Amino acid sequence: MKMKLSKIALAVAALGVAPAAFALTPAQIAAGPTTYVWLSGASAPTNAVFRSVMSLCNGLAGNGGTNDAHMYLESTGTEPGKSSGDRVAYACTMSAAAGSLAGKKTVVYHTVEGGSFNAYAPHLSMAGEPNPNGYLPGNLKRVNNLALLGGGGKCAASAAASTNVVLNGVSYPIGRYNSCTDVVTKTFTPALKGDALALPGQSYPDGGFSDTEFPINKANLEIGRNLSAIGNEVATNIGQAFAVGVSYPLYWQLQKNDVAAGLLAATCDDGSATAPNLTAACQPSLPAQRYTAVANRDTIGGVDGSLFGGAVGSVVNLARRVPTSGTQSASNIRFLAKPCASGVTQGQLEPARVGDSTPTAVVTEQSGTGGVKTALNTATGAGQFALGVMSAENTPAPTATADRWAFVKLDRVSPTSDAQQRAEAMDGSYNFWYELAAFTAGGSASPASASGAALIAATSSTLGESDLKGIFATPAAGSSGPTSKGARLGNSCQPAIQ
Repeated sequence: MKMKLSKIALAVAALGVAPAAFALTPAQIAAGPTTYVWLSGASAPTNAVFRSVMSLCNGLAGNGGTNDAHMYLESTGTEPGKSSGDRVAYACTMSAAAGSLAGKKTVVYHTVEGGSFNAYAPHLSMAGEPNPNGYLPGNLKRVNNLALLGGGGKCAASAAASTNVVLNGVSYPIGRYNSCTDVVTKTFTPALKGDALALPGQSYPDGGFSDTEFPINKANLEIGRNLSAIGNEVATNIGQAFAVGVSYPLYWQLQKNDVAAGLLAATCDDGSATAPNLTAACQPSLPAQRYTAVANRDTIGGVDGSLFGGAVGSVVNLARRVPTSGTQSASNIRFLAKPCASGVTQGQLEPARVGDSTPTAVVTEQSGTGGVKTALNTATGAGQFALGVMSAENTPAPTATADRWAFVKLDRVSPTSDAQQRAEAMDGSYNFWYELAAFTAGGSASPASASGAALIAATSSTLGESDLKGIFATPAAGSSGPTSKGARLGNSCQPAIQ
């Protein structure tokens, strides 16, 4: 017992040291030698990927050595994935848990603009994909070279702040710079690998993570090249739940519907269109087929607020994501059977786009989750119905002007019945969840570096160990973290099996 207490006391004492003293600063990065890795793709698991990388660092998650971890955020948030912007970076000296990266000062650039498909898109461009539908962006941005950044440099002109990040149940301070808005753009063509240097991890991404696997993206976006032309991917066996968020006026209307149907207590509609009753016992339900009616290109023309019990002729806003988003892929699979019911069965429906909008059904396409939240907030302010899909790692923190939206039950099953917003998905009652895929570049046009491949593999193996909202390991992961009863086994079109 004395030995355990002594170890705990030492750990607490170590945590009390100011993190800036150990931060892997721009000057230390510039001094080298430094290893660089660039990840791109899905925005939904940004925080999970960040925490998984941090669990490989010296002095964190029980690893030996000195904690010198540091993060560089484009926006004003507290850590990657939490109002941090679409482009961030983090750096540390890797521990033995990172395998061949052990002892190396490592910078990880992480770009999530455009969503999941951008894990693959740069490599498809460099491999000569013809891009008939214009879905390949041609370029991608990342935080500028960290040796040029830092307090008083290209980030906020102040000393590093700190965020306490919980890893394996222990809180660790990690240095943080914000407002790192000096980003660089890398362009991808068969003749240009990001820039003239063509360095993996700096000029172009080594790979990244997608909410759904490559065949889903290939079918949805009509990509010609096969995965083997650009690299390989593995199923992480990590489930990620998604949910439908709605504006306050729609939330209140759904409550009134459920009270009238006897599904909620009579007092659950005692709020208003600007301040509904947000208690868990009064969470209303959205029938999935009504979301389908709004999201489907061929039925949106007849949609107005009366679909949900509102006034005839009133406006419904669909805050969907851009086609390259993994969240949008998840929405397409769940509500439109696209692309899973393609082929001779002809069961899939086509998603509504901005051009399908009508005076009473307005479609917007958001590049990130933040845009969906903003659209729902705006609709609340305008007294309008609005709905959109987000990953369940999100939790609204309502203020007078922001996060004025809430998740609803889907077909009477709540995605948020527990604090971690995943219990019903893990049990099998809530089926709106899919498994992350980890992509590593390996084609002849743009192979990942050995360090990039090692980091992606190590990160994938630790994704299920962090206790994060909306994210869980499936039985196939062999994880010691929270584990679901069912798995899709890397196939998003396959129903989860137990």
